[in-house]
Amino acid sequence: MKIVVVVIFIVFRTLSIFANGIINVKDFGALGNGVNDDTKSIQAAINAAPSFSETIIYFPAGVYNIASYTKTNIFLINYCIKFHSNLYIKGEGSKSVIRLADHLFDKKDTSANAHLFYGADIKNISISDLMIDMNGGRNLVPLNVIKNNAAIFAYGGENYYIHDITIKNCSGTNMLNIMKDGKSLIVENCRFINGGNYVGIPVANKGQIDFSFVYSEWDSTIVKNNIFQQQNIDIALANYCGGIELHGSNSTASNNSIEGCWPAIYITSSKRELENIIVESNKFLNCTIGLSFWVNYPMRNILIHNNTIHLAYPRSGKIAICAGIIVPNGNAKKYNINLANAAPIYDLQITGNTIEADSMQELSAGMVLHSLHQSKISGNAIKGMNYGGIVLQGSKWGTDSLSVDDNSFIDFRPNNDKNAVAGYFVVTDTYSNGMKNSPGYKGIVFSRNKFIRNKIKNAKNNSARGKFLGAFIAIPSRMKGEIKFENNDFMDPSEKIHFVKTD
Repeated sequence: MKIVVVVIFIVFRTLSIFANGIINVKDFGALGNGVNDDTKSIQAAINAAPSFSETIIYFPAGVYNIASYTKTNIFLINYCIKFHSNLYIKGEGSKSVIRLADHLFDKKDTSANAHLFYGADIKNISISDLMIDMNGGRNLVPLNVIKNNAAIFAYGGENYYIHDITIKNCSGTNMLNIMKDGKSLIVENCRFINGGNYVGIPVANKGQIDFSFVYSEWDSTIVKNNIFQQQNIDIALANYCGGIELHGSNSTASNNSIEGCWPAIYITSSKRELENIIVESNKFLNCTIGLSFWVNYPMRNILIHNNTIHLAYPRSGKIAICAGIIVPNGNAKKYNINLANAAPIYDLQITGNTIEADSMQELSAGMVLHSLHQSKISGNAIKGMNYGGIVLQGSKWGTDSLSVDDNSFIDFRPNNDKNAVAGYFVVTDTYSNGMKNSPGYKGIVFSRNKFIRNKIKNAKNNSARGKFLGAFIAIPSRMKGEIKFENNDFMDPSEKIHFVKTD
C-alpha cells in the first residue's frame, strides 16, 4: 500500500510539472532567494523538458543566484545553463531576476568565465519577461585576460526570439553573442543597460578592451524597439563600447535608442559578403561614432535612413575624428581585413538622417566614406561639425557614380587643428598619386546642397563660425572633370570650391 501511494505521488507531481507544457523551476529545487546557488536546479528543469516540442520554463518572482558553471575543453564556450531546442524561457518581468554571483568571473584564470545561457546549433528559443543582472561590478575583468561571459550565447542555430527583457551590467565581451552560421534572430522591446568599460559602479572595468551589447553573425537578424544605454558616458566612452553589430545579410536595426556607445552600430562583412541591410529610424545620443562599416568582403544594398545621430567626444583620446557615419581607412597605404577597408560597397543609400555634434575636443565630421559605387547621399541635415560635412577618401577601389544632393549643412564650427583643412565637402585621394590605372573618382555630382548659419546663444567666437572652405578637393588633375558641382547654395564669398592638384 505504501508503494502505491509513493507511485501515485510521483505521477501526480510529474503531471503538475508538465501541465499545459509549463515547467516551474521551483519544482526542481530553485529557491529564488538570492542566496542559494540555483544553477543546477534550473538546469534540471530545462533537462526535464522535451526537445521535440515547445515547453515553457517558468521563473516565478524571485532572485535566482547563478554561482557555478560547467567548464568545457574550449573556455570560450563554458556555460552556466545550457539550452536545447524548443524552449520558452519566461518570468514575471522585473520581479524575476537571474543574477550572476559575486566574484564568479573576476579571477585571472582565463577559463574562469562562462556564458549565462548557452545553446549550440539548436532552434526555436524564446526568452522574455526577465531581468538578467550580470553583476559586472563584482566581476570586473582582470588586465590582460579574456572574459567572454555573455548573458545569452548562441553558437549556430535558428529562430531565436528575445523580447521584453532587461540585461544590465555586463563585464564580458558581449551581452548577446550570436555566432556561427544561423538565421532568424529577433531582439525586440528589450533594455540593455551598461557594459564594457562601465558596469554600473564608479570603478572602470579596464580589463575589458572591447564590448558590444548585441553581436550577431546570423542572417535575418532584426533588432527593433530596444533601449541601449550607458548610464555614465564619461566612464563608458573611455574605451570601445559598441551598441549593435550586424554581420549577417537581410538584417535590420530600427527604432532603437542607443546612448553612450562607440560606435552605436557596426555594419560588418567580416565573414562573407553582406547584402540587404537596413538601419532606420534609430536615435543615437552621445555616441563617439554613429555607424561604422567594417568591410572585409563586398557589401551591397545598404539603406541608412531617418536616423538621428548626436556625437560626443571620446574620453580616451584613442580616435582622430568623431563621425556620424564612417568607412575607415580610405586614404591608407594598405588595404586588408585588419584595417576594415578590404572591399568596395555597392548601392549605399544614406537618406534623411540628422547628424549633429556639439563643441568637440576632437575633429568631427558628418560622414567619412570611400569605395562607394552606384550610391546616393540625399536629404540629410549635418549640424555643428568642426571639420567636414561629407568627407570622401580615395582607395584601391575608387568611388564611381555617387550623387550628393539636397543635403543641409548647418552651423559649422571652427577647430583648433592647424593641419586640418576643413570644408562642407572634403575630397582627397592619396592612393592614386603616381598610379596611372587607379580607379579614382568617376561620376561624382554634388547638387542642390544648402549651407545655413544660425546664431547660437552663448557661443564664443561667433564671428569665426562657419568660416570653412565651401569644398576642398585634393586629387590628381585627371579626375577633376569627374567631380561636378551643380546649383549648390554657397552663402559666403569665402565658401567656394578650392581645387588642389596632387600630381
